Parts: sequence; C-alpha cells; structure tokens
Amino acid sequence: MKKIGIEELLTWAFTVELPKVSADRDWIAGLPSIGFASASGMLTETLALGTIIDRSPNAFGVIPCSIDTGEAHPDAMRVGDAVRGLGDMAFEIGEGWAPFPEWEDPHGVIAPEIASIAAGYCARDGRVNGRHIFTLVTTCAVLMKRPDWTADQPEVVVVTNNGNPAWFVKRYAKDRMGRSVPYEDNGYDVKRQRPVKGAYRKYRINGSIRAAVVGRIEWQLWQHALLTLRDALAGKLEGHDLLPFTPRMEPWRGSQNPAPISQAIESAA
Repeated sequence: MKKIGIEELLTWAFTVELPKVSADRDWIAGLPSIGFASASGMLTETLALGTIIDRSPNAFGVIPCSIDTGEAHPDAMRVGDAVRGLGDMAFEIGEGWAPFPEWEDPHGVIAPEIASIAAGYCARDGRVNGRHIFTLVTTCAVLMKRPDWTADQPEVVVVTNNGNPAWFVKRYAKDRMGRSVPYEDNGYDVKRQRPVKGAYRKYRINGSIRAAVVGRIEWQLWQHALLTLRDALAGKLEGHDLLPFTPRMEPWRGSQNPAPISQAIESAA
C-alpha cells in the first residue's frame, strides 16, 4: 500500500480520479447532503484557474472529464464521500477566539473589528455551515493551495476632522420620558483653541482587515477538516495507507505544537 498524507490524498482524488465521475443529474439528485446546488459553488472556485468551463460539476464539486477515462479509483470515491460528509456538520468559532496574538491593540479598536468580522462569517445561528467547509476543502485540493493566514499589523490612525485630529466629548440629554441619554459631541473649543474638559480622541483601522481575519478562520477550519477526514478514512482505504496528521491550528505563533482544537474551532454536536 502506498503511504500518503491527507493533503496529497485529497489532491489526487479531486484532480485525478473524481473528474472521472459524470455529472448525471438523476444520479446527483439521489445523493444526500451536498447535491448539485452546493457543488455549483465549486464551479465558481474552479473559474479561478482562468479556464472557460461549459460543463456542470459532478456530485463531488469537480468538473467531469470530457472523454471517458474509466472508473474512478475506489479509494477516491471513499475520499469524495468523506468530504461530502463535511456538509452534514456545523462548526463554531470558540468563545474568546483571538487569532492575532502578534498584533498590538493599544486603542482597543482591532479586537471589536475581529469579533464583528468573525460573527459575520458565521450563519445566523453562530455556526459555520458544513457546506462551506466542503467547498473550502475541495477548493484547496483542486487548486493545490492552502488558506493564506499571513497578515501584517494593521495601521491604526486617529480620527480626523478637516485633516486635523478630532476631539470628542460625551454629553447627556433628556429623552421624552425624562431619561438621561448619552451622546457624543464635538470636544474642541474653537473659541479657546483647546479641547474641552473630559475630551478624548478616537482611533480607527486604516483599511480593511477582513481578508486577514477570514484567512485565519479558514486556516483553522481547514486544519480541523483535514484531521476529521484523516480519522474517518484511516484503515478504510484499499491502496493507500494514511500517514499520521497533527493539525497546526496556530502556525502564526511560531510553534510546531498546535493549540487545542476546542480553543479554536469547535465541532458542533
């Protein structure tokens, strides 16, 4: 039996063997989980190759061969079924998820933005749909790429007014019910040419950090998916012997020892 790593196995299955499976609509309709609609998402990813594609993807999300090249290897079919099984799962981003330990945040504007982006990445129930993981895993296998987790420290700048650093102050007003309601007002006294008592400055991130946050979310989702697939396929292949796999959940920490999965991406029950 050929010894092989889980990444290499996925690339072999999705680029060499599974394209041999036709995109027969009746056959796809009888399959659970992913089906044709989600597989179409993979078509969009495949367009990144710069190739004009006029054929529908098969049940495994890959474009079938235009000529008959024989049956797909049984091991590849098992791999494809295992990846499709990810679509029946859901994943959660662990509470207190902090993916950028190397970033400084003295003004406290980066952490809330990370939390907001992470929340927006998930569905309304706070989970990442397993079908997204299916697309992520198949895309990485087909394009032979890994999610990019590298990111530079974002620039944080002071909020300005007419090109000058702005000052703000918190004041209070009464609403119709007589309750005290806080609001933010201009904190600079133009007449005296100085900030008023209690004035403060505000800061913002210069540019977007969405790509960086999504990159680290997808890296951890991908690593967890690889571990799940390796465990599901170990000892069940005819011609391949899977090598051990230890996920690197936080390679940005510069350590070979992964953090516990429960601290990063948790599989929902």
